[in-house]
Amino acid sequence: MSNGLLLSGNIYIDRLSATGVSQGKIGPINVTQLAINTPSEQVTRTSKKKATYGQALDSVSIAQPATVAISIDDQPADILAMALLGDTATINQGSGDATDELVTLLANGRWTPLANKNLASAGISALLALDDSPIAATEYEINYALGLIRAKPGGSLADGDDIKLTYQYNALTGTKVKGGIKSQIRMNITGDMTNLATGNPGTLEIFEATVSPTEAVDFMASEFVSTTLSGNCKLVDGQDAPFEYIDVTPAE
Repeated sequence: MSNGLLLSGNIYIDRLSATGVSQGKIGPINVTQLAINTPSEQVTRTSKKKATYGQALDSVSIAQPATVAISIDDQPADILAMALLGDTATINQGSGDATDELVTLLANGRWTPLANKNLASAGISALLALDDSPIAATEYEINYALGLIRAKPGGSLADGDDIKLTYQYNALTGTKVKGGIKSQIRMNITGDMTNLATGNPGTLEIFEATVSPTEAVDFMASEFVSTTLSGNCKLVDGQDAPFEYIDVTPAE
């Protein structure tokens, strides 16, 4: 009979509030590493006697806080916020119109931001000089997603010119990740596991861990972004261990 341990698992993460209150689990998440370490510190009393100098007279191992390292290559907004020590916010911008928005063109081909982003690609209805004379579309460039405008080099528009722009912008919904606003992340980690060596199901739970990211998030990486968080496991009230793994023996 096999006694090996090779696990697959559906992992769920509950990002706890600052006071340790559950916010609800997200998942299952594709986790590429979930490593728990249970270190200890050795305290030794050594001999100073002539014949036994330097030998251990007593040696005691003292348990240190258990640590966890978790690597995740799923990157929903909630996970990305943890990797960036941040939080999430819902974006729900309605569509609308801007009429005669005054814009001053910047020098050296630099872009000027408009008051709105996510412009309708066919929504530029008028671009006028201050005297209301029309300006041809060949004289300027628009970045519709970011809401930016600039004069094309060599055209009739000069740096510092003031123009009036009338346009439409689309509704924008999504989730914003605001990074760098937390010092640490508190989480509960739960795993619905299967031991591939034995076929037995199991459960893994780290009741509370205080973690932080171990590496930068590379937004221009050539491979899929992976988040690694590590920190200490906490012994929470009502539990006699900071984590537990249960190997379930199937009924006959």
